[in-house]
Order: sequence, then structure tokens, then C-alpha cells
Amino acid sequence: MSALSPSLLPTKPAKNPNLVSAARLQPCLSLLELCRYTFEFKQVQAKLTKLGQITHPLALTRLLCYSSISRYSDIHYSQSIFNLDKNPNTFAYNVLIRGYAQSEKPEIAISLFYSMLCNPNSVPNQFTFPFVLKACSQVIGVGEGEQVHGLVFKHGLSQDLFVQNSLITFYSACGVIGSACKVFDKIDDPDVVSWNSLIGGLVDSGFVEEGRWMFDRMPKRSLVTWNCLIDGYIKVGLLKEARELFDQMEGRDSVSWNTMIGGYVGCGLMEEAEVLFGEMPVEIKDLITYNLMIDGYVRDRSYRKVLQILEDVKEAKAEINKFTMVSVLTACSHLAALDQGEWVQAYIKGNGIEVDAVLGTALVNMFAKCGDMERALSVFESMEERDVGAWNSIIHNLGVHGYGQEAFAMFSDMLRINIPPDEITFLGLLSACRHSGLVAEGKKYFQLMSEEYGLEPKIEHYGCMVDLLCRADLLEEARCLIETKQMSSSVPMWGALLGASSRLGNLEMGEYAAKHLIELDPFDGSCYIVLSNMYSAAGFYEKAIEVRKTMRDLGLDKVPGSSSIEIDGVVHEFRVSSNCVELS
Repeated sequence: MSALSPSLLPTKPAKNPNLVSAARLQPCLSLLELCRYTFEFKQVQAKLTKLGQITHPLALTRLLCYSSISRYSDIHYSQSIFNLDKNPNTFAYNVLIRGYAQSEKPEIAISLFYSMLCNPNSVPNQFTFPFVLKACSQVIGVGEGEQVHGLVFKHGLSQDLFVQNSLITFYSACGVIGSACKVFDKIDDPDVVSWNSLIGGLVDSGFVEEGRWMFDRMPKRSLVTWNCLIDGYIKVGLLKEARELFDQMEGRDSVSWNTMIGGYVGCGLMEEAEVLFGEMPVEIKDLITYNLMIDGYVRDRSYRKVLQILEDVKEAKAEINKFTMVSVLTACSHLAALDQGEWVQAYIKGNGIEVDAVLGTALVNMFAKCGDMERALSVFESMEERDVGAWNSIIHNLGVHGYGQEAFAMFSDMLRINIPPDEITFLGLLSACRHSGLVAEGKKYFQLMSEEYGLEPKIEHYGCMVDLLCRADLLEEARCLIETKQMSSSVPMWGALLGASSRLGNLEMGEYAAKHLIELDPFDGSCYIVLSNMYSAAGFYEKAIEVRKTMRDLGLDKVPGSSSIEIDGVVHEFRVSSNCVELS
């Protein structure tokens, strides 16, 4: 038998070069899953370049995906990868559009979409439009979104449920709720996302009752639906309706509880919030829950309760954020609770948390209010970022502690680095003058704020000046300042003058100040007490008795005083009235 001709022998199928190179790429591309920073993505890119595979479609696609939509994305780097592709396909466009839609520059996603339409190698599909519409909603681009809606019809995707839901969300976000309703009505079989998108849009646009009507029609509700409607009722101030809905819920999650608690906190109803907080299952309490309660107590000036919540946070071993720290430090400042404040500082250091201007200022205030100016200054000097609030804090606290000259030096440093002072800066300077008895300096800064910086003095600035003049026994100057048009009806101003008159035994000026105080606030018991004591000190006992009788006739009593002390991390408060002493 003769041998077969080589041309007649069966040939092996040729290997697909793309498949061969793809197999070689896998070990390198698998490294992308480990990347956390841009420089690590660049190392993989360098490796691919060295292998001569950087332009391979799979390499570009995977690199683009990981760098633009992973939790460690860098959209600017992703753009540079995208630019390497001379003829990007639909998938590449979709990935980058999605990345920009989720970034701080969503308008670029819209521009990228228009360039995609001009590229013959790429055609928008059902994955393109939702992210383009998201970008339009981010910039409230109603006109652009309506054009995109037209293109949805052109590409035959008007019945795609994913796209339809995105249109509802877009129109709702832009406040065009009528168009959102029209899109919903054209959906043959809306899913739970469709219902939630429209109900959320109605609620956010203020149509809560319409949202409730849709809610009642909805065949199967999710937790998102319930939470959305509860939040809607809260936003329009209908807490009773929100609570009724909340009580009807089954399987409430942390969002449900936090939304309701937040509603009470926002309206200042801390007792109701406190009861609900106590009923909330411990296992679903999160940092949002604790922060809501802490914020409410700070606004309610219930600082001791802030520290009680902090103990709950510690017990739950929850990771606290800067908002929690600033609020807790505020409470520590008012209670002079140094131990708790030191715990917060230790937590900051132990967790490597950056001390920005806000957190640094809170630490400065805490140490200063607790009487440790050395540590307050140390924190201030260590701050890399100092805004006008930080400077105001250190100036004010130096002044309060009697370091007037040091406060003035800080003011000079502030001006030297070109941070313009504001009204609070001058309030701190005037306070420093008041506490150090520096009358000439006080007059200088009071004049400087309006003449040099164009800042109109407010009642607080006048109050500092009046107190400064009263402390310097310059009662006549203080009276003249009070009787200016802006201050003549200020109760605190006349109160300061009355107090100074009492201290100096100037009965005539005291009577003059008391007369104005009683005209402005006839039910201020402290005014009568001071005036009665002045009469007694001057030997006018009959007049003193007459003033006390007037107090009794008006049903007035001395306003209780209070003080607090921290012992072993627990703050104890003392209250003193004219009848008894209370410990709490």
C-alpha cells in the first residue's frame, strides 16, 4: 500500500491565539483580586506590559473592572486603562460609565455615553441605560434623562424591567413624579423594586398619602417598603402615623428602629426615643442607634446620659466614629468629666484615627473645660489642620483661664498665617480681656472688629464689654453702653450692671438697673433677691422686706444653683435652692 500524500492527512485544528494567551494571562490576572491600592493595580499593569499582553481584550477588561467598580476603585486610573483600548466595546463602556455614575463626577458618565453612541463598535444595552440614568439623577439632569428615555425606545428596551425601574428612580429623584407614575403604569408585571421605587419617589416628593395608597395596593411588601413609608411620615412630621405603621411591622430590622428613634430625636422627644431605645433588641443596635441617642442627649443638654450611652457602646464593643467622639467630648466638657475624655483620646490614639480640625477642637475644649490648659495647648500644637474654629477655641479657653496675653499672642499667630477672624474670635478676645481685667485692650478689640474687619458687634460682644467695665468699677460707662439702641432691652446687660452695683454697694445705680430689669422681666426672682440684699446691706430693712413680700406675692423663688463633680468616672450633680440641697 502506498503512503498517503501529506496533503491528504487530517490536520490538527489550529489553536485560537486568544485562548492560548488568555490561559497565560490567568496567573497574572488572579492577582487583581488581592489589589487594595492604585499602585498595586499599576504593578499588575506593569507585569502585563512586560508580557506584551496589556492590549489583550481580557487583560484590559479585567483591569478596567477591578479598578473602576471594586470597593478599592480609582476612577482616574480606570480612565487611563480605558484610553489604552483604541476601539472599546460595549462592555468596556458599561464598566466605565458605571464607575463614573458612582463617583463624585457623574457628569462624565453622561459624556462617555454620548461618545459610546458615536462609536460603531459599541451599542448601548440593558446594562448601559440604568447607570446613565443614575448619572442623570445625580446631576438632576432632567433634559438629559428624557433624551436617554427616548433612546431606550429606539433600542427596543422600553419593556425591560431593569431599565423601567431605573427610569422610575430617575424621574423620582429629579422630582418629576408624574413621569415616574406613567412609567410604572406601563409595566405589565411590576416587581417589588418597581413598587418601592415609586413609593419612595412619592414619599420623597412629599406625597406621603399617595405613597400610602400605593403601599396599601402593593401585593407583597418588603422591609424597604415599610421603612420608606415610615421615614416619609416622619419627614412631614406625622410621628403618630409613623409609629402606628412601625407597631404593625413584623421582622423589624435596625433601619426600622433607627428611623423611628431618629424621628423622635429630631422632634426633641427624648423620653419617647429613650423608651424605644430600651425596647430595641440589643443584637441589632448599631453605631447609628447609639449616635442618634447621643446626638439627642447633647441637643437636650442631658450630658450625663451621653456618658451612659457611651458605657453601652463600650459594652457592645462597637467601633465608634468621629461623630460619636466629638459628641462625647462635648458632654465631657460640660461635665468636666476628665476620665471619660481621656478614654476617648486613648481610643483615638489606639485606633490610629486622624485628628482633624473638628475632633482636635473638641479635644482642646474638653481638656480646657476640665482645667488642664497644658494638655489643651499640647493637642492644639499637634493639630496639622487648624481652621478658624480651632483658633477660636484656644483663644477663648486661654482667656477664660486668665491667660489674656497668651490669647492675644495666639490671635497674632492666627493673623500671621492669614486666617481671617470672625465674630467668635473677637468674642474670645473680649472674654480674655474680661477675665484678666484688661480694659484698654478690650476697648481696642471692640473697636477693631467693626473698623478693621467690618464685623458688627452682637449682644454677646456688648455683654463682654459691659461685664469688663463693671468689673473695673466703671459703672457709668457700662450704663452708657447698655443704653445704646441695640442693648437697652437686654436683660443680661442690666443684670450685669445690677450685680456690679451690688458688689460695689452703689445703691443708686443698683436701683436704676433693677427698675429696668423688672420692666423687662417682672418674674425674674434673682433680680428681687439682689435688690433686697442691697437694701439690707445699706440698712434699709423695710425696703428689703417690701421686696421680699413682692416676691412672695408673685410666687417667685430663688433659681436653684447646680454643680457637678466626677468621682471614679461617675459624674455626681448637686442642686441648691432656697429650701434644700439635692444630690443626683
